[in-house]
Amino acid sequence: MEEDKEKTMKEKIDSTFNFIDEIKSGKITAKKLRLPRKAKVTKAKLKKGYVGILKVDENGNISGDKIKLNESSFELKSGTYHASEGKEILMWDGKFPVMIQPTWSVNPIEVRNIKKVNETYGQPYIKAKLLKSVLVKKKSSGSILIWVLVAVGAVVAYSLLKGGI
Repeated sequence: MEEDKEKTMKEKIDSTFNFIDEIKSGKITAKKLRLPRKAKVTKAKLKKGYVGILKVDENGNISGDKIKLNESSFELKSGTYHASEGKEILMWDGKFPVMIQPTWSVNPIEVRNIKKVNETYGQPYIKAKLLKSVLVKKKSSGSILIWVLVAVGAVVAYSLLKGGI
């Protein structure tokens, strides 16, 4: 039996740089994310009121289904009912209508929140960091001038005291 030897640090670094070079040169490309086949709605089904659902389970599994919307509500194959206003519908590649439905929630996830204001709670902290990086503290040149005046005044005072006595 041949023992599996661990790569040396130099071999690891070389393989990493080779991989990066292959990505930069275009030899390796990322695969396009595809909609699950079960969630693709054809034109015929689309006319009948069907929508693709990306169902997210509690354990993190994602699966696809085709669901018919009846009066803004639908039933999953598991038997749970959910409601939608229609604003949660997204278009996959501009062709296929899709909704993202967590099984623990009544309504699908609304990705496009057009009417809501920026909800990032860290916005003031980010702004403070940006202002800190832009604003550079000015060196106080006035303090040097004060020290020079104090030194000149001390010399004049010393000469007056020495000459006056």
